[in-house]
Amino acid sequence: METKDIIAQLRTKNGMSQAELAEKVFVTRQAVSRWETGETQPNTETLKLLSKLFDVSINTLLGSPVSLY
Repeated sequence: METKDIIAQLRTKNGMSQAELAEKVFVTRQAVSRWETGETQPNTETLKLLSKLFDVSINTLLGSPVSLY
């Protein structure tokens, strides 16, 4: 699975809108949208925040074959 799909899946699994996720990791909703379409990827600092927020490793966010559940 690709980073874009993992972020979208984790966000929806946690019942968050793109705007809510953006607020929690200090980016714009448009940035989250671009991650989820694959246009861009989160930077290292944002990956750390996403990792803590979703309680998954950065490797999981980057698409390593680890279960999301």
